[in-house]
Amino acid sequence: MTIRVGIIGTGYGARVHAPILQKHPDYRLMALASLRPGRARQAVENLDGVKPYDDWTDMIREAGLDLVVIAANPAEHAAMTLAALSAQLHVLCEKPPALHLGEALAMRDAARNSGRVAAMNFEWRYLPERTAIERVLGDGSIGDVFHVRWSESATMWPRIRDQQHKWFWSEPHGGGFFGAIGSHMLDALRHWFGPFTQVQGDTLSRVHSRLSEDRHVVSTADDSFTVHGRFERGGDCTLEFTGVAVGREPRIEIFGNQGTLVLEGETLTQATVIAPEFQPVELEQSMDVSGFAQEIQRYVHPQWTLYTRLAGKIHGLTDRSVPTLDDAAYVQAVMDTVRMSAKTGFLPIPPMR
Repeated sequence: MTIRVGIIGTGYGARVHAPILQKHPDYRLMALASLRPGRARQAVENLDGVKPYDDWTDMIREAGLDLVVIAANPAEHAAMTLAALSAQLHVLCEKPPALHLGEALAMRDAARNSGRVAAMNFEWRYLPERTAIERVLGDGSIGDVFHVRWSESATMWPRIRDQQHKWFWSEPHGGGFFGAIGSHMLDALRHWFGPFTQVQGDTLSRVHSRLSEDRHVVSTADDSFTVHGRFERGGDCTLEFTGVAVGREPRIEIFGNQGTLVLEGETLTQATVIAPEFQPVELEQSMDVSGFAQEIQRYVHPQWTLYTRLAGKIHGLTDRSVPTLDDAAYVQAVMDTVRMSAKTGFLPIPPMR
């Protein structure tokens, strides 16, 4: 049975989710809602058969949906998720999960009690290079992992200096790269290695103000972050990200007592104590994305895969790979802890004589 779906959000929701859903055979895109009057009507001009709504509550009540995709700003995630689940609709919510753990736990509990499928859009789990990492970790060839080093820098300098102020640069609205990128990193680490026992870190804003209409306002959300964590199963990790740099390919290094995995961009290599020369690890074939706009092609394979698995789960199949709101609440708890750690500050070096 085709799943009837509506999207809340005319930014990423209209630009990325909508074209993927329109081509996916398991779904029928029925409606698109905006938080700003008129934006939805604009956004559906190139989406045949999609009804616009200026009020997302009207869409939930009237559009005859099975699934709601929530792609509004994070300050709205909890209210929208609770309303959709209360209306007995399935939910796919964008990350970061919420503004704080209290909201994420309310979302998780509502999902548990609803009998509906409620998922978090941690779609990067399904990148071919990341599923290959999961496979290699599962075969035990690198032994017990004792350290993970993950470093990313977005190719955003110098244009990031001139970006207009919007919710993404406001901490009270859930903005910043720690929520946007860090949540994916934390989800991947927990998915691969299990829960953390301890985390600490720092979140930084290196671009301090942005233009809003005719005046500059303070940018309170982070553009860079670092995290250090320890896993229950043993081993630790360091994460770092900056959005104010001339970027390079992301790099993940996973060190085990029998070998090492290195992901550089989309290239995964492995070396072991038996075969110490790094060799390529075979990846699954990525889907053909040439039928999509170039600007969204990098999102298509993982998002399509998540939608396929989500459809199976909605139809009653068991699939533990689909990220749930339990997973989301855990990631939110880790993020809140890191932010609390950042606010306690660094310890001064004691005076030396």
